[in-house]
Amino acid sequence: MKRVTWVLAVLFGLAFLGSTLLHASLVLASRKALADIVLNSSEDARGALYHVAVVLPDTEDSFFDGLAEGMIESAAAAGAALHFMRYPESDPERADRHVETAMRAGLDGLVIYASPGRDWVPLAERASREGLPFVPLGRDPPSGGLDGFIGASTLMLGLEAGKIIGQRLGASARVGVLLPPDGRSGYADEPLYRGVAASLSAYGSSLVVAAQRAGRGVLSGEEAASSMLRSDPSINAIVCTSSADTVGAAQAVIDMNRVGKVLIVGADETPDIARYLERGVLAASLVVDSRWMGGQAMAAFSRIRAGGRPGDAVEAGFSARQGARP
Repeated sequence: MKRVTWVLAVLFGLAFLGSTLLHASLVLASRKALADIVLNSSEDARGALYHVAVVLPDTEDSFFDGLAEGMIESAAAAGAALHFMRYPESDPERADRHVETAMRAGLDGLVIYASPGRDWVPLAERASREGLPFVPLGRDPPSGGLDGFIGASTLMLGLEAGKIIGQRLGASARVGVLLPPDGRSGYADEPLYRGVAASLSAYGSSLVVAAQRAGRGVLSGEEAASSMLRSDPSINAIVCTSSADTVGAAQAVIDMNRVGKVLIVGADETPDIARYLERGVLAASLVVDSRWMGGQAMAAFSRIRAGGRPGDAVEAGFSARQGARP
């Protein structure tokens, strides 16, 4: 009997040791994965009190560059080193793997792009249970809402875009809208679409006649704009969601020799967009202050880390850059 008890004790001990070693190996693997991720700077990393994972899509959209720049500018004040974990827009499941890596590694905070077409509440609740400050940000809040969401209302952007088009084209406006690839299921449910349509309703018979989801990247924006213009030649205005769509739509209008005939209201500000504004290819571009959003993300991390609540959702402002008349 004693021998059986001794054997069972040995087996239990070996199982416990194996479990402990497996857990340690997972943590070490997570930390090794993080070691391969670029920090905002080595100087900040050495003096940092906290290490924060930032999970963002790797995209040509300058909106995300602004988010990252705003966080980097504010990281030192928050005592944080930032671990940027980027994933291809075409592979959003990789974002989940990054989140798991960050959580296993025992980091001090998580900032994540929360796309509107997904329920992020379970992840927020899990982070809360584990005592991990969780900061969601993006353009529009996900379905069902999310405490502490830092966003940029595309409804307001759509209202402004529709007003610009209505003032220029009046009742003759026939508008195509390029929508984001990661949005809600129906076009009419998109806040940008609803904003444009609502503004145009004040200008007689003007209306949205087409909508299409752009793919990812400048070429996809160009293909989507070209497809809309070929499918409905009556379109004389296009509203864009991102900087990549804006550059793509501008190139499509140039290639189709329709500059001055198709009015484009773009999004964000890049050297290419500035050039198209100067040349009158773009009528305007609506620039969201995504740097401010990045700074707010760091402020939210500090507040939650100190024991505060995520707080109410906040929205960034935007400005309109006007183009030259062609």
